[in-house]
Amino acid sequence: MISCLKNKGVVFYENEEVIDIKVTNGTISNITTNKQELIVDEVVLAAGSWSPLITKKLDIKIPVQAGKGYRINTIKETGISIPAILCEAKVAVTPMQGFTRFSGTMEIAGINHKINTVRVNAIANAAESYYNNLEISPKEKATAACGLRPCSPDGLPYIGKSSKCKNLTIATGHAMMGWSLGPVTGKLVSEIISDRKLSLDLAPFHPDRKF
Repeated sequence: MISCLKNKGVVFYENEEVIDIKVTNGTISNITTNKQELIVDEVVLAAGSWSPLITKKLDIKIPVQAGKGYRINTIKETGISIPAILCEAKVAVTPMQGFTRFSGTMEIAGINHKINTVRVNAIANAAESYYNNLEISPKEKATAACGLRPCSPDGLPYIGKSSKCKNLTIATGHAMMGWSLGPVTGKLVSEIISDRKLSLDLAPFHPDRKF
């Protein structure tokens, strides 16, 4: 996908932090990063759990909490070939090319990547209790990683324009369904910016909705 976009002339600026946003008459005119200043016509905010830190600069409040999830990868042959959800333990099992991934938990602890070993051990213990002869080593537990899911109060993402900014389209708050909902969200964002007929009613996902 990235290669396709680059071939169409899309430019990617990687590893840049948004420092400031200039708004004139309710329209974003400039975005300043730690490396450059950009003059903009339309802006899409899809910053996941970090989105509220950016909208705060625009006096737009979108309630998003970072829901931390953990994953453990094991490269040993596990014999697991079918993805599964261990419902009682709330652990997902995903056979990948060359390794098996065990993941789960939803820890509300702000924006940080600190590893809670209690949660890592809970995932490992659950996996070992469901699969015969499965052993997750201390080394594999030590290399566990985490990710932050952007969670909204009602479980629905924010998709659309805020009334406080004319050229900003918000697309965030997809929680654990980011990869699944990414394509349809991208389609809706393109329809919004292009002022085309929307594929579905976006009222339930409005960034200005109240809770």
